[in-house]
Amino acid sequence: MKDSIAPALSDVVGILLAGGRSARMGRDKALLPYRGRTLIEHMAALLQASGARRVLVSGPLRTGYASVPDRRPGLGPLGGIQAVAAALAGCAQLLIVPVDMPALSAATLTALLADCDAAPACHYADHPLPLRLALDETVRAQLERLVDDRARPSAERSLHAFCTALGARVLPIPDAVVDEFAALNTPQEWAAFRAAGDAVPAP
Repeated sequence: MKDSIAPALSDVVGILLAGGRSARMGRDKALLPYRGRTLIEHMAALLQASGARRVLVSGPLRTGYASVPDRRPGLGPLGGIQAVAAALAGCAQLLIVPVDMPALSAATLTALLADCDAAPACHYADHPLPLRLALDETVRAQLERLVDDRARPSAERSLHAFCTALGARVLPIPDAVVDEFAALNTPQEWAAFRAAGDAVPAP
């Protein structure tokens, strides 16, 4: 997985956001055990099953993965995406997921790639993640402008603000997959998710 980073526009690069402090969970969410492996392993496999030719992990160094640390800590997912964009040369289709959405399916992710070819960004209603981002120089410049705008409060330098500025296409969430978008931030949410039977098939 550790190769040179110079994808063509037709490539899909999976980006796994795993740089959060996991403060509410009380332990590193990326390392939570899930179906015989860790969440980071599960989500990396999901990205590959969804068409990602390679996977980059945003956040601290993770053994066995190409890791990209934040260049501007404190900006959450936006900071992670900015760091990855800065590390990538040229253009690429990015498929971006957080590490704490294990119920996502490959079908839900591939819909972002199939249905949003003409849009610079595409996500589901009320959820800026997962996100399909067509990284080119225009998108890269917009990302840098937002991250560098220190006159704007950090809360307004967000992934949602970035998607809005790009004019992202927003897809409705089919009723059948609403539960896939549950983010697991606390031990209680994690326990409830596991108790429900981990119903989504593994990729």
